Amino acid sequence: MTTFSSQSVTVLPRTAAEADSVQFFAITDSTQNIAREMIQQGKIIARADGKPTIFAIVADAQTAGRGRLGRAWVSRPGESFLVSFVTLLPKSIVMDENRNGWLPIIAGIAARDALLETFAECGSEPKHGSECTLKLKWPNDVFLHDCKEGGILTEIVAVPGRDDVVGVVFGIGLNLNVPQEVLPIKMATSLQMHMTALPEAEELRDMIAAKIVAGLRSRLGDFMRDYPNNAADLLRETSAVCWTLGRKVNVHPVDGRVVTGTAVRIGEDASLTVQEDSGEEIVVKSGDVQAVAYEE
Repeated sequence: MTTFSSQSVTVLPRTAAEADSVQFFAITDSTQNIAREMIQQGKIIARADGKPTIFAIVADAQTAGRGRLGRAWVSRPGESFLVSFVTLLPKSIVMDENRNGWLPIIAGIAARDALLETFAECGSEPKHGSECTLKLKWPNDVFLHDCKEGGILTEIVAVPGRDDVVGVVFGIGLNLNVPQEVLPIKMATSLQMHMTALPEAEELRDMIAAKIVAGLRSRLGDFMRDYPNNAADLLRETSAVCWTLGRKVNVHPVDGRVVTGTAVRIGEDASLTVQEDSGEEIVVKSGDVQAVAYEE
């Protein structure tokens, strides 16, 4: 079942052609809130062919957007990519602590792929003549030229009356054309500051969103099909593009501790291993990670 408004098709024609549903809002409090409500109301419908359904909820601006750890994500029209991608996945896999850490990383890889494909389609090149260094900061940020280009917030939502599946929401925020003076942190950046030949933000958003939908459907399908033997390829791919590895970092796990050391490897469960100066290795499964040289 495909559902979209006429405005969605007009504003996001590529995404409407790729996704199972597109909902567009000129302004809303948070696309994540809308996604959560749609899951709870039973409005996210599985595909008949067994492939992961992908609904896209898109906003020009949002007034109560959130990043990880409750941080605010404030936006103004025409500046940011604000899209929540919603799917239904097997509960047994999503709740498996040995594998579910890969879900936000899969979304990050899909976003990175979409950006690289968009650059290639537009003939876009780095403005300053250097190679385009688009990487992922563990566990869920997109980095461009050592600066934060965007972030991913993954949420799990129970589906009323269903014990076999849960709703998963990937909220992806990217800075498309945000002026440097209003970027939220000093190490943040925006695509238009670095890359040439990009279209206006509205068209750019549509190009990227459509490619993320295709990437998520393909990668999540592979992840479900190959479970539980699905970590090796992801591990190799992620390690090759992980900005965090090899850097001295401060890790702020959710339990309140602070771990300082060098990020040395990613595990088969998508965890990050940090080696302290003493040589002791600490495995971190969830938390905020900041490179020491960049931390404010």
